Formats: sequence, structure tokens, C-alpha cells
Amino acid sequence: MKKVRSKLRELWKKMWRRFFTLPIIQWLAAFLMYLGFRFAQLTCRIRYRNKKRLKELVGKPVIFAFWHGRSMMLTAATKKFGFRGYAIFSRHRDGRLMAKLQRMFGLRGIYGSTGRRGAVQVLREGVRVINDGNLLCLAPDGTGPRMRIHDGVLHFAKMTGAPIIPMCFSCNWAWFQDRWDKYLIALPFSKVLIEAGEPFYIGKNDDLEIARAKLEKIMTEQLWRVDAEFGWPKIQPGEKKN
Repeated sequence: MKKVRSKLRELWKKMWRRFFTLPIIQWLAAFLMYLGFRFAQLTCRIRYRNKKRLKELVGKPVIFAFWHGRSMMLTAATKKFGFRGYAIFSRHRDGRLMAKLQRMFGLRGIYGSTGRRGAVQVLREGVRVINDGNLLCLAPDGTGPRMRIHDGVLHFAKMTGAPIIPMCFSCNWAWFQDRWDKYLIALPFSKVLIEAGEPFYIGKNDDLEIARAKLEKIMTEQLWRVDAEFGWPKIQPGEKKN
């Protein structure tokens, strides 16, 4: 009997996964998520740190880098200041769902990963859109480990000369999901702080490992700083992969 139940559960999971990859279902789910995100954004009291910096960056080639677990409120900043550009998403069904959601906020998708097969194509496309004067958004820790920078963001900055702007947010009323990235969901009516960090440049002759360590430190300390304003404990980076 246990084997039968186990097989039925596996069959249900496979059917659900296939059902959820249907474009019409994903668009519906994305729309419902959009309504939830917009409700949170409209009811939250959002404060921007370095607002002048964000205003000056509109319409310029720039890279927004944020930890994967702090992506929810990025769209509040891009929408408020009128940014138009691109974001990188995985080809996995979850990535395609998020691409549809972000499309509703004005960000177009580049599909692939800067740390896996197909990385060359993603890098070429990302460099092209930056050189065309667009914004490119990405989470440099990709699919993990948490708060560990993959190569992609470093190459984009080195090949284009565009500044990396570390972006982060925190809030006083939050739900930290129990998953690898400790994804933070800002609940409605929260007080939210969104910070745009100092521009970080990587020269053509700069060592990428040194740049990686510096940027990782900057982004981690930024997260700790904005979280500390709301009394949250420090989230530690995940273990590095060998």
C-alpha cells in the first residue's frame, strides 16, 4: 500500500510540474504574483537611500546586483525611477515564471545562466544590452551558494566598463522563507528601506578574484547594514563550492 501511495505521489508531482510549465498557467500565476507584489509595494512605506544616485543612473548602461533572496523590492525601484532594461533568468520553469512576472514590471528577460552551459550566449547578450545603454539586473549568487558571487556579473562589468550598483532592501515586517537563499518577502504595510550602493567598477586589467572578494564583502555588509536597521540577525553566506 505504501508503494502505491508513493507512486501516486510521484505521478501527481510529474503531472503538476508539466501543468505548471504551460505558458497560460504561468502567465496566470505571474499575474497573481504581480497583484500581490504591487499590493505590498503600494501599502508599504518605502524609503530610498541614495535616491539621487538612482535618478542619475536612469537611461545609462548600468548593472544592478542584488542577492537572490532580496529581489522582491527591486521592481519597486525600477518602476518608480523609470528604469527599462533586462534581467537574467534561468530556463527552469521557476525562472520562466519570474521572467513573466518581471515583464509586467518593465524588465525583459535573458534566459540562461552565467555559471553553466550556455553561459557564453548569456554573456554576449548581456554585454550587448549594456553597451546599448540599458540596465541589466542579476543576482550574482545565482542558484547558490547563498551570497557567493558567480563569474557573470564580474565579466559583464569588466567587458563593458559599466558600474555595478549593489542593491538591497529590508523591512520591519517580513517573512524569511526557509530555503537556500533565505528569501525575504516584505509583508503589506511594512516599513521598507531600499539602498543603492556605491558604484563598483572593474577595470580591464583587474584581477577577477580580487574583484569578487571585494564585491562580495561590499554586498554582504550592505545586507547586514540594512537588516540591522530593523533588528534582524546577520544572515551568513553559504559554504563555497569546491
